[in-house]
Amino acid sequence: MLKFCILDCYVDEPACFGVPPFISPYPRYLFGALVGAGVEPECIDYITIDHLREKNYLLDDVYAMVFLIGGAVVPGRYLGSKIGTLAEIRRITDRNSAQPFAIGGLISHIIRAGPGVTPVLNDIEEFAYRFARGEPADLQRSPAQIARWAVDGAAVVRRHPRFPHVICEIETSRGCPRESHCSFCSEGLFPRVEFRDAGDIISEIDSLIAAGVTRFRIGRQADILQYRSDCSSFKHGFPTPAIGPIRELLAELRGRIAGGLIRVLNIDNANPGTIARFPAESGMILEELVKTITPGDTMALGVESFDDLVVSRNNLKATAEESIRAVETVNRIGGTRAVSVPILLPGVNLLHGLPGESVRTFETNYRRLVEIGERGLLIKRINIRQVLPFPGTPLYRMTESFTRPVENRFRFYRDKIRSDVESPMLRTIYPVGTVLRDLQILETRMGYSYGKQISSYSITAKFPILLPDMSFHDAVVIGHRERSVIALPLPVNINALSQKSLSLIPGIGKKRATDIVLQRPFKTIDDAGELLKDVDGEIKKNIKIL
Repeated sequence: MLKFCILDCYVDEPACFGVPPFISPYPRYLFGALVGAGVEPECIDYITIDHLREKNYLLDDVYAMVFLIGGAVVPGRYLGSKIGTLAEIRRITDRNSAQPFAIGGLISHIIRAGPGVTPVLNDIEEFAYRFARGEPADLQRSPAQIARWAVDGAAVVRRHPRFPHVICEIETSRGCPRESHCSFCSEGLFPRVEFRDAGDIISEIDSLIAAGVTRFRIGRQADILQYRSDCSSFKHGFPTPAIGPIRELLAELRGRIAGGLIRVLNIDNANPGTIARFPAESGMILEELVKTITPGDTMALGVESFDDLVVSRNNLKATAEESIRAVETVNRIGGTRAVSVPILLPGVNLLHGLPGESVRTFETNYRRLVEIGERGLLIKRINIRQVLPFPGTPLYRMTESFTRPVENRFRFYRDKIRSDVESPMLRTIYPVGTVLRDLQILETRMGYSYGKQISSYSITAKFPILLPDMSFHDAVVIGHRERSVIALPLPVNINALSQKSLSLIPGIGKKRATDIVLQRPFKTIDDAGELLKDVDGEIKKNIKIL
């Protein structure tokens, strides 16, 4: 019987994420498509790029086809994970030259076809379904097919190396609901917007729950606020949001949260232009989201640029003022704290390399972000990335070169944004004494351990002690770095902490840390009272004598 392999090189696409602990829809749809084509599950291997790295990029077996997913041309930084690069994908195909590969995901648009290498420009799950039936064709799948394949493919998550400590990216739609699109928009390449039915999404989530998944992100869409809008009534190129469908979907999810079946529910991707043009409808949807999601979540807003010349040249979603209003709206509705953190805050995505960009652009972006902070508004995270023009987009046909002074100015203001904007906001969002739950240790180096929650855009916590890899800890924030927090695991046991760790606690310092080490063990908190008198109250209540 023919064997097939799903090779997950992970994905980081504008509207889809699948870097561990996230699992994108791609491998799940692929597995379901192969099963739907009559392939027995035991004849389908699922492996990741991490497995091949350990094998010097050599496959363990020979397959009728390897369906390779994803990778990134311009990878970001991921704690505890490394996305497959274009160079690695080429290495895999070169070192397994007798093995045929079909390559899917957006990276397929920049992979050259060659002997044994087939870039799939449409849907790799549809290609896999047809290939397994002996009729390969590079075509698009339908929502009805995904409704089946998403359920049939859920079981593959058990084969993920991080299972059960994973979070599944869930698709609600694809394509951009705007009448016209941003210059770089890969979602605009789809000829029409396809929304999934709420019942199909819930069936997929139920099948993943049955497979052992408890964490989800409703993230695979261009704009969650436009879920199931009928695209018949437009205002300045934006369809009117439909409140009923998203309310129905979220009500079903709340029931599963209340029943203990879902422990983390996050969202991603919203259009600031939708919020600016439809504040009432967007506000009602935001209120429904805030009632449902796990506190500490992020609504990523595709601002791209606060320079209105760049906005105009690239047909971006919102002007600078409209984007700031969107940030304000999310803060007003989602900024209330629950479980010690704001429930929902905006994230801001900025792109470098868009036509019309100049030295002035970076200063404008910086000043607008400073203005947001001065108004008392918070941004959970600011993502500044190089634009990647995909074939078929207007940007791909544009020729734009940037001089060294422009590049230097970009780096200068990128660093100023991190130090002058991100850092103060981080201190406000996670003040000293904030308790963070269920942090998983993903890396250890130089005497420090680094952990994150298994959730969307979770903050990195740096522990000044060595903790076991992949172990879970609750923690209390004791300090801040530029883009992370310094934390200690709970309970804070001063009878066991190193002098270095003790000295980092605000109100203790080096001298008192030495005194604590010399005078311990303490039998009660009162015995150490004088040494702890200046410690922040939120930290002090988490100090125990063990």
